[in-house]
Amino acid sequence: MLVSVILPTYNRAWCLERAVDSVLAQDYSPIELIVIDDGSTDETPEILSRYQDHLVVIRQPNQGVSAARNAGIKKAAGRYM
Repeated sequence: MLVSVILPTYNRAWCLERAVDSVLAQDYSPIELIVIDDGSTDETPEILSRYQDHLVVIRQPNQGVSAARNAGIKKAAGRYM
C-alpha cells in the first residue's frame, strides 16, 4: 500500500535536505513524498530541485502550515498519510 508523506516547509533550507533524505531512506515501499514549499524566500527551491525525480513539489504563496498540509493532502495518492 502506498504511503504518502506530506512535508510542508517555509524557509527551512537549513534542515530540508536532512528531512527529505530521511524520508527517502525509509525501507518501506512504496512511499510518495510530497513537499509543499509555502512561499519560501531562502534556498528551498534550489535544494528541492536536486530531488526532482524522487518527490513531488508543490509551490504556493505563503498561506501557513495548515494550507500547505491541505495542498499536500489534495495531491496525495496514498492510502495512508
